Amino acid sequence: MIIFMAYYTLEQYELLLKYANDRKKLNDHWQDWLVQYIKAKSGLVNDFEVEDFHIDVEKMQAYFKKNGLKNVSANRAIYVRKQGMISHKK
Repeated sequence: MIIFMAYYTLEQYELLLKYANDRKKLNDHWQDWLVQYIKAKSGLVNDFEVEDFHIDVEKMQAYFKKNGLKNVSANRAIYVRKQGMISHKK
């Protein structure tokens, strides 16, 4: 089973902080987010095939706007899973 994990560069994470409707739930700094990301990924790699999915926040935000969705954790997870599967099939 493949699990796609949203990966943000520093620049993309700063954009995420700008657009996220659940901003208060996110780390204030990319470095703190990265530590959590690494911990979460290391907890999954023994049981699953884990792939980083590099996020283009502007593209993701356009998808949310087009589909009338808020930029919140649950919708970001759905976006990553959907877009990850699309890119994986190519």
